Amino acid sequence: MESRSQTVIVIAHRLSTIRNADTIAYIGNGKVLEHGTHDELISKPHGLYKRLFDSSKMKSTLTTLNASKTDSKGSAEEEEEVNWESEIEKEQAEAFDAARARGLASPDAFFIMIGSIGAVLAGGVFPSWGILFSETIDLLFRRVEVCPDADGNIIDGFDSCQEYWTSVADEIQDGSFRVAIYWLCLVIGCVIGNVLVFWGFGHASERLSKRVRDSAFNAIVRQEVAFFDKRSIGRITSELQDDAARIQAFSGEPIRQLIVALSSIITGVTISFIFMWQFALLAIGCVPVMGFATSIQMKTMLGEDIGNVNAADELNSPGGIVVETLLNIRTVSALCLENARYENYKRALLNAEPNHNFDAFMGGVTAGLSMFIQQWVNALQLWFGGYLLFTFPETYGFKDFLIANFAILFSLFGLGAAFQDAADTAEVKKSIGRIFYLLDRESKIDPLSTTGKKLD
Repeated sequence: MESRSQTVIVIAHRLSTIRNADTIAYIGNGKVLEHGTHDELISKPHGLYKRLFDSSKMKSTLTTLNASKTDSKGSAEEEEEVNWESEIEKEQAEAFDAARARGLASPDAFFIMIGSIGAVLAGGVFPSWGILFSETIDLLFRRVEVCPDADGNIIDGFDSCQEYWTSVADEIQDGSFRVAIYWLCLVIGCVIGNVLVFWGFGHASERLSKRVRDSAFNAIVRQEVAFFDKRSIGRITSELQDDAARIQAFSGEPIRQLIVALSSIITGVTISFIFMWQFALLAIGCVPVMGFATSIQMKTMLGEDIGNVNAADELNSPGGIVVETLLNIRTVSALCLENARYENYKRALLNAEPNHNFDAFMGGVTAGLSMFIQQWVNALQLWFGGYLLFTFPETYGFKDFLIANFAILFSLFGLGAAFQDAADTAEVKKSIGRIFYLLDRESKIDPLSTTGKKLD
């Protein structure tokens, strides 16, 4: 402005920046109420600009006095600051509402119902595997007697040994065709059940996630600037990415887990009681132990025993650093901070898994513990099954024991598969609290609001 070589329009927040301007315009209610130089406007006894100028000088004086008083009281009061982080976390915890979280899935009741039907089929597949596995073993474990016997007689009244052998071979062949058809039916049922599960619950989950993300984005753009001074945009977006996905743990996910687990366990126990009820009683007593061991094994196989990485640790998380860097890429480039941000990202990756050796060791220990428990339980069940076969030879056969055993065993696989993706309840509650806090927060300056005074 001092060069006076061009026209400059300034919207001033500090009156000192426009004191030497050629023309100062005071605008109120969309109209120019006063205009002139600084001296001209100050000379008006009751002018609006003069009143604003005097008010600013008064505030400046009060600020100076308050600063002097603060300095005289020592450093104790200087360190007195509001802990916004704890205040926000407290408000987020209070915003958690489980019933409201479950209610978010109500528009997707149709998809959840379809997924539930598929979950019943998918859960019943596991004990069905046990039945067909037993049929396969019984088919292959077919004893062929020596022909002729020690007394020189033909087995089972056949005319010749060749006729006996041909009869046994035909029985095995017919049985193999029958078992193959059963396996084909089971494969079809497995495909249909899992397709319905993933289609139903997948649609419900994605629709819920989209609604939550849309609502959260709408809430974010409505917030005033001061909201982002308390929490960085990088952290907000990083948390929102995980929070929107976790909210399904209070809607469709528990339904899927419960139906698959109940369908698998109830079907397996019922089949076991039908074929060998004494063995079923022992197996029921072993269900909690085997369920725990199977769940550990499934998590180890799928790499879920390592634990959740704390990806929401301020801006020091890998995701937070990436988001913050990309959002401020011009500043990073202007200040030549590319290498520094890269090094920060490398350190964040290392800090995300600081105890990888210990985690690997514990993974091996848990896998070994799972196998140890399962093998000892299997040994107990095999011994007891053999005892029943020798004690009640007229009541139970080898096939009965196989079906009773494998129906229970394979149903536990369904129990482990149902809960393999179970989320951490504490983290889910925090995520839901953050979402509801954001959705319910009323912005002090809402840029999308249609209320208020409108200018002509």
